[in-house]
Amino acid sequence: MKNRYAHVDALRAFAVLIVVVGHAGLGHIVPGGSGVTIFFAISGFIITTVLLKEWQKTDGFDLGGFYIRRMVKLLPPLVVVLIIPTLIYSMFAHIDWAAFAGQTFFYFNWMMPNDPDVLPGSGPVWSLSIEEQFYIVFALLWVWLARSRRAVPWLTGVAIATVVGATVLRVMLAEPGNEAVADRIYYGSDTRADSLAWGIIAAVILYRWQQSESDSRWRTLSGTTWALFGAAAIFLASVGLRDEWFQQTFRYTMQSVATCIVILYGMLATSTRVHQWFSSVSNLRIVQTIGLASYSVYLVHLGIVRIVLDHTESLPLPVTAAIAVTLAVAVGVALYWVVEVPARRQYDKLRNRRAARADVRSQDAESPTAAAESAAPRG
Repeated sequence: MKNRYAHVDALRAFAVLIVVVGHAGLGHIVPGGSGVTIFFAISGFIITTVLLKEWQKTDGFDLGGFYIRRMVKLLPPLVVVLIIPTLIYSMFAHIDWAAFAGQTFFYFNWMMPNDPDVLPGSGPVWSLSIEEQFYIVFALLWVWLARSRRAVPWLTGVAIATVVGATVLRVMLAEPGNEAVADRIYYGSDTRADSLAWGIIAAVILYRWQQSESDSRWRTLSGTTWALFGAAAIFLASVGLRDEWFQQTFRYTMQSVATCIVILYGMLATSTRVHQWFSSVSNLRIVQTIGLASYSVYLVHLGIVRIVLDHTESLPLPVTAAIAVTLAVAVGVALYWVVEVPARRQYDKLRNRRAARADVRSQDAESPTAAAESAAPRG
């Protein structure tokens, strides 16, 4: 698919599988929250890359178009998986409508630690809340920054300040053994914003390198096999270290940095055997499909997993987990094809029609006849 990065979609697939596997009973081995951190870093990188390209091309930013694209991506699956099922479920069980409003309008992460009564399996929406809060704030900030020729340095400064601020806040709040504090850190927009900011920094670094004619040592290093292996080592270390203070503070940092290193590696790597393998795996159809459908998979997975776990208690955990993961991914991919793809196609059709009409009006306005008519005296 054009205008997409195969290795980034592969990272999305990896991230959502971590989340699903973690919830399928293997969270003691594969912490599902690590996948969420990867998603945050990817989101920061992608949105910044898109906006920098638009800024470079148009010297501006279409705020309305940005929000419309986000709604086209988010709302159709959310309506099918969350909103309609919640309304139906409320006929038979109690629903905390304030929490449901938080899910719908993307501030649910602040309610999640209280374990509110919502549609079973809809809890993962909390991370979407953090992402959408980021998109709102970032887009409004970029409207202001994009007017300046020093937009990129200013953006870099804001991102660095966010990384420092969120990290320091986690260190100040961290309290091993206190579950309430751990939840506050895990679900807080302010304590998780650095993962998104790391993605911004990676996008700015790539933008700077692409603008520069000379190859820096860091740019060259980012495209080497050592960068990929280093990222893998950082990520594995972050998962392997089980110290609670570390988990509440720098685990998020290490996983975000590792994700950004892999993203840059995929952009800059030279043709080595390792990169050929990396590219081949990233471009596998099943990997790309799961990556493209990762949003839908993420939305539906927990409900599916819980149903499977409830009906396979007599089976060994690995078998149960395999069934749950397979079914959750399959349902998510089906949702992607049935809901996400048609919604995107319809949006593209409407956008192309409007663009065609605008071109016709522009051509009519520039025609000699139109010019003569506009110049003729009236009255």
